[in-house]
Amino acid sequence: METIEELEKYVKTTEGSRDQTAWYKLGGLYRQQENWGKALNAYARCMELGASNAAREATEAIKRILDYRNEDWMP
Repeated sequence: METIEELEKYVKTTEGSRDQTAWYKLGGLYRQQENWGKALNAYARCMELGASNAAREATEAIKRILDYRNEDWMP
């Protein structure tokens, strides 16, 4: 499973809904598309299923992106 559509379909199944790796991959694909809300939700589900430092780090990176404010552009 390599596309968003495939992963979205898979995580709706009983097996997929408990697959931490699938949720992490889905979060990464959403992140590539800058779909921040869906990425954060997928990473959150990944973390609910178990410890995932990678998902936690990705979540923090997204939060830094969303919180970024360039004082030269937006005083």
